[in-house]
Amino acid sequence: MKIDPTVKKETIYVCVVTLILSMLMESVFLILRQWHLTVLFGNLVGAGTGILNFFLLGLSVQKAVKKEETRAKEILRASHALRYALMVILVLIAILIPSVFNMWATLISLLFATIAVYTRAIFNKDKKTGTASAPAAADNADNGGDGEE
Repeated sequence: MKIDPTVKKETIYVCVVTLILSMLMESVFLILRQWHLTVLFGNLVGAGTGILNFFLLGLSVQKAVKKEETRAKEILRASHALRYALMVILVLIAILIPSVFNMWATLISLLFATIAVYTRAIFNKDKKTGTASAPAAADNADNGGDGEE
């Protein structure tokens, strides 16, 4: 499957914002003198999981738009279940092995991709029509919405 240029572009945006927020979080841990290698590993797992989740969402939407409505809904439901199962498993591993992963760094950095998506939606809002960008619409579709707010 060829990756759509929009999926690539939006995933790169999410990666950049996640990296910036990760550096800020690492700095806060350093300033508070709570930084350990476990913070870095937790940050890597949480941020990586968030980015992977977003990328897989993009691939699912890309695949679903080429199908009829009922098949598209099935694809998105299956994708949703698998992506969140992956997130739960990775977060549980991070929480259950505190000697390797800092729980707070993992959980906080898991939110960075979501923050990136919502900031992108805010900055891409069409001032004339008030419509949100494609990632926000895709996120709404993933949550079973009909595109209306």
